[in-house]
Amino acid sequence: MNSKALILAAFELSVSAPAFASNGAMFVNNEIGWETHRTPSTKSRDEVVAELTAAQSAGAIARSYEFRAAAKASPFRLSHEQVQRGVAEITDAESDAVHRIYGPVHGHDS
Repeated sequence: MNSKALILAAFELSVSAPAFASNGAMFVNNEIGWETHRTPSTKSRDEVVAELTAAQSAGAIARSYEFRAAAKASPFRLSHEQVQRGVAEITDAESDAVHRIYGPVHGHDS
């Protein structure tokens, strides 16, 4: 490592170290390498909930546990009879492969 890279790494470390001062973690010499400590909040729970609701209403973030709606539902291309015919025509080798991948409830005798 040349001297410029070493100086740059030391500078980055010295600049980034104060950022860890208020995040609730303190670096120590133990098995984990850090320990947490309480940091007092500057906002009340009601303020945080109000900000979250405003951001969700604005569309900046998704609502909790919501999945995006599918853009377009695709119809089934095969009829029920075609699927049943395909299952009946499966070879023993294909059935064995399904059994190996998905376990005893698939493939032979299922």
